[in-house]
Amino acid sequence: MLGIDTIYWMFAIPGLLLSVFSQLYVKFAYSKYSKVDGGKGITGMRAALEIKKGEKLPVEINANQHTLGDHFDPSRNMVNLDAQSAQSTSVASVAVSSHEMGHVQQKFTSSRIYGTRRFLVPVTNIGTNVGYILFFLGLAMAKYELSKLGLIFFSTSVLFSLVTIPVELNASSRAMKFIKKYNLVAEDKRAGARKVLNAAALTYFAGLATSILNLLYYASLLGRRKD
Repeated sequence: MLGIDTIYWMFAIPGLLLSVFSQLYVKFAYSKYSKVDGGKGITGMRAALEIKKGEKLPVEINANQHTLGDHFDPSRNMVNLDAQSAQSTSVASVAVSSHEMGHVQQKFTSSRIYGTRRFLVPVTNIGTNVGYILFFLGLAMAKYELSKLGLIFFSTSVLFSLVTIPVELNASSRAMKFIKKYNLVAEDKRAGARKVLNAAALTYFAGLATSILNLLYYASLLGRRKD
């Protein structure tokens, strides 16, 4: 149905273009600053270890991910870093490692916004799946109140995307404080670290825009069916 609905593409294309642009920009910024040495001889792994020690953060740090696959697993208290960049002294490697340690600090300082996003993960997964089922079941049965309920469940994806933005921006802010506090990158290279972190943040704004556009499309589809 979506493949032949021209109105769908009116909502989908802007989000798709924004997502593609943000991903390309992240890769461009990361690629550029992965070639710029941080000037302190500190690798991504060492940066994470320095922050862990200095902030007394009870986590394990492993280098077992692919490029840009770095993430913090709060359920296991484990930071997983890009295997190659963990051994690199580039600005990009230190910036990304510091960002993940920012998430670690969020958890262990009981950041409210971070806790809210963690709470929303299962809520969003369930809400999105249930929302789809209720929405299309309501359309098929001409039970439009059921479809409206489906939209309410589906809207949890928008809420999750909205909450994700301040979480990520805060982790990047913490990362820059770590970089300065522990002198992980030379002062004249820190602007590059900030650019890497800002580029990554753009993907979350793109995710929010896509979630909103998807919700608006389904709302428009329901309105057209009711008419």
